[in-house]
Amino acid sequence: MSEPTEGTIPIYLDTTSNEPKNDQAREFRVERLRSQFERRLAESVERTWDLPAIILKDPQAEYLKLLLEARDLYVDGRFYACVAMCGIVGERLVKDLLRASVLVTTEKGPTPPSSEAFNSLERVEVSGLVSFLNKSARLGDEAAKAARGLIELRNAYAHARGKNPPADALQAIKMLHAIVEDTVSVFKHFEFREGRLAPKRQ
Repeated sequence: MSEPTEGTIPIYLDTTSNEPKNDQAREFRVERLRSQFERRLAESVERTWDLPAIILKDPQAEYLKLLLEARDLYVDGRFYACVAMCGIVGERLVKDLLRASVLVTTEKGPTPPSSEAFNSLERVEVSGLVSFLNKSARLGDEAAKAARGLIELRNAYAHARGKNPPADALQAIKMLHAIVEDTVSVFKHFEFREGRLAPKRQ
């Protein structure tokens, strides 16, 4: 990039959307994207070893694709987006835990609230839900601390106030997995003993 001369205005220009949609243009884009991918491939491979191992109870759960997307964003080096997605997944896990924890007593006895009733809580500040679940012994102290830290970090990045995106993205991943371990991980109730998955000893 050349230095701007007097009387000029530096700009950033991307005219991709104006290019003709033909085979030649597509091949050019393929090569450009391949080059970009290959330039960051070595660093992406190294970041895969930063990710905590996961064994989850419900591989069909809605949160799983969001969790995997958060991990993919970290590996790809999309650090701002990674922090934001970690916050989204953490919030989803907290709200799902609340749904699994609450019963309402009616004349028919204790019943779970309807989906419509729970949906009215979607706008409730998640930090309050974390405190409720923690004080109700449904979310452990370490997971609650991680959830609060993740909320704070996500809010900073949501307002473009991130200080150290690579380090903060890794911290967000670790805090998210602390919540995962206390809520949906197989390891909450099981452990490896002699090479096999077995119930934790009390």
